[in-house]
Amino acid sequence: MANSAQKYSQALFSIVSENGQLEKVRADFDEVVKSVRKTPGFITFMNNPRISREDRRQAVAKAFGNASEPLRNMLLILSDRNRFNEIEAVHSHFIQNYNAHYNQENVVIESVYPLSDEEIESIGKVFIKKTGLSKLLIENRVNESLIGGIRVFIGTKVYDGSVNAQLSDLKNRFRERTNS
Repeated sequence: MANSAQKYSQALFSIVSENGQLEKVRADFDEVVKSVRKTPGFITFMNNPRISREDRRQAVAKAFGNASEPLRNMLLILSDRNRFNEIEAVHSHFIQNYNAHYNQENVVIESVYPLSDEEIESIGKVFIKKTGLSKLLIENRVNESLIGGIRVFIGTKVYDGSVNAQLSDLKNRFRERTNS
């Protein structure tokens, strides 16, 4: 499933980046996915084999008629091929391509308390230098189980500077010393 989602997202990304519609399609695609999430029965309807192709096309036109043409066309293709359940995977791959294009990445910073804008900016600067990215799209999440410190998720990498991680490291070093 991920392979076809990658193909759909890459095709859409190529077309819209060539036509200078990247920002518009990104915004429209975000709205489409939000709408689909708010209407859980929509995916079931779109994948129901009893619903005619024309009825599914009409549902896409009615629900997403204001979306940009390349995105609307891709939604119709997903509908025609009974692959509308892949919409979130296609969106996820599209966002990955979008972020790579702009040399940016989504980042989650976990902390024990909500960080101030200054703290987030300071941490962001450190990780821009560390990663070589141009921009970080930072989200702060509170995780009281960290005890203290922060844990940063960038793509598939995790930078763990939490007290929990430090205690775990200390525990492992004590084990190593007692076992040797």
